[in-house]
Amino acid sequence: MKKVLLLALALLTMGSQMGVSAAKKEKEGLKWEWDGTKSGNETIDKYLLQIDTLYNMVQEYQKGIDSYVMKDTTLQLNGKWYQIAWMEDSQAQILTRARVNWQCVEAYALGANIILDMTNAGLGSASAALALPELGLKALKFGKYVKGGPAVISEGTKAIKIVRGKWLANSRQWKAMKDGAIEDPSTIGYDGFSASFIEKLNKCFYIKEVKEDDPTYQEIVKKNEGKSADEIAKDASGWTSQMEQATVLPEDKSKALDETPNLEEELES
Repeated sequence: MKKVLLLALALLTMGSQMGVSAAKKEKEGLKWEWDGTKSGNETIDKYLLQIDTLYNMVQEYQKGIDSYVMKDTTLQLNGKWYQIAWMEDSQAQILTRARVNWQCVEAYALGANIILDMTNAGLGSASAALALPELGLKALKFGKYVKGGPAVISEGTKAIKIVRGKWLANSRQWKAMKDGAIEDPSTIGYDGFSASFIEKLNKCFYIKEVKEDDPTYQEIVKKNEGKSADEIAKDASGWTSQMEQATVLPEDKSKALDETPNLEEELES
């Protein structure tokens, strides 16, 4: 029994060392090499399946943050400058504000669930290591997979927290656009907005007037310096036409949240 315990401790120590090594190679991405072959030992196979599932979940979760991009532009409408912001998915589809709100909350909560699953999987690391001697000659082959488990848990948890931080930043940026946004774009009085596009603006975009005392006002003026009034008007007309065609309604009601999420309370979690 003493030899078994020493073997298990050695395996866990090596697994921990792999975690350190993986941290040094963070730029290369998280590594997991199990090919799905089962050992025949229930404890070990259950553990490897847990780690494999979590590894794949981390990969998908990391891809998710790149699927949503916040974009914005500045236009002059009726002699005033406005900042307009919206969110697009990986297919360049403009999302409704309710869908963006839902996505931020859902993604942030999913990250918390994955971290919890990581913690629970970690509880099985020692049991899987202790079961290796039961495999006989196969212990060497499956030992390297079991040793890789703690690295996936450690580095995977770090990766999830980084992505959750990005979702939090997205939520903050989105909320910042909502704060002070014009409630009804029709009040701007810009005749380039059709009635159908005003509905889309209300559902998918945030519009804020950029006033002269705003820190970005002079930057906007400088950026458009040299443009004639006709060119500035053409910019507004062109953007409006493009966005009206690109914005599709209605949304998926099962994936919508009317209130912009406030994830600040989760910052320390």
